[in-house]
Amino acid sequence: MAKQYKAILVGAGSIGNAHMDGYNRVDEVDVVAVVDPLEPARQMYMDDYDIPRGYATLAEALEKEEPDIVSVCVWHLLHDPVTVEAAAGPSVKGIICEKPMAIGMARADRMVEACEANDTKLVVSHQRRFTPGWEKAKELVEDGAIGEVLRADLRVRDGLANWGTHSIDGARFITGDPKAQWVMGAVERRTDKHERDTAIEDSCMGLIHFGPSLQFFIQSDLWDRNCDAGKFLLRGTEGLLHVTETKLQLFNASTAGWSEVPLGLQDGDRAIGGNMNAAQTRELIEWIEGGPEHRGSGRKARDTVEVMMAMYESARHNKVIHLPLEEKEYPLELMIDEGKLPVEVEGRYDIRGFLNRDGIDEARYQQLRDDGVPHHQAMRTVHEEMAAKS
Repeated sequence: MAKQYKAILVGAGSIGNAHMDGYNRVDEVDVVAVVDPLEPARQMYMDDYDIPRGYATLAEALEKEEPDIVSVCVWHLLHDPVTVEAAAGPSVKGIICEKPMAIGMARADRMVEACEANDTKLVVSHQRRFTPGWEKAKELVEDGAIGEVLRADLRVRDGLANWGTHSIDGARFITGDPKAQWVMGAVERRTDKHERDTAIEDSCMGLIHFGPSLQFFIQSDLWDRNCDAGKFLLRGTEGLLHVTETKLQLFNASTAGWSEVPLGLQDGDRAIGGNMNAAQTRELIEWIEGGPEHRGSGRKARDTVEVMMAMYESARHNKVIHLPLEEKEYPLELMIDEGKLPVEVEGRYDIRGFLNRDGIDEARYQQLRDDGVPHHQAMRTVHEEMAAKS
């Protein structure tokens, strides 16, 4: 079957592997190039995935390849400039941008506006919307299995922007993508903590009110580490749903206690891997070809960004924040600049610092890769060895 869509991948880091796992399952897509300023990173993807060409800049790739689809797999603060540039490419019909969509509402809205102006379909990679547990939970909620949904309880770790974006977005998906009315949030930041060069909190929590009676409660890095961005509890007027990506349990008047809902998975299907990314790519193609709006569209994802930014803004001003959010920049960074979150434990660190390829020992990295060490582990090992020598 001839490939109908040409795709390029921007950012040859760890998350791009998930995008490639998805593309390799979609017959209609041919990944023709990878873009990254670092030649070793480009070459790794060209070798690992048999990608024919690599480019140092997106501008050159857009001109020479004329792609239909662009995957944006760069770090958080580059999402909006890369998406805006890709949307202006005359051949580009669709963009899949990694989560979190953006840091700050100005950046998120810039992405949506640029894509709408260029008739480019923007998808944000909240790919868990395609997991069987979430899809079935949405169906049960729509069928009234737990009555009117009153509350979603979410518990995540590794930062609000990292895991919290999946949880908030997932609970919104299952409950029909409601619009938040107000948010109350609290933040702790005693260390100089970052993720992919973006300042993040040590812990936070928030209450999100959607109305008329629906609320989400989320906590991050507060209780314990036994949590998951894909797992939460929904409480309704007539029952409960315990939701995970590959397992769903229902409690209502007809179940005689907790009952596992069949999802049609085989014993080996608990790890669903690239299937989610493949499904979101197929739905993007359907949208490009005139189908309904993608379940992970940029328009829907910007509402999740707004909830997270409103939590920070609430902590910044110690009050309930009613939406739409007026502050367009990153409230957590504003709090830091305003001296409201003084660092008590000195030493800037990045929880994803081991993924930074700048200045690493490329020969040592390649040796580890040749020995069969996965990318993540090889990068971490090289960073640890370099730190021990310094």
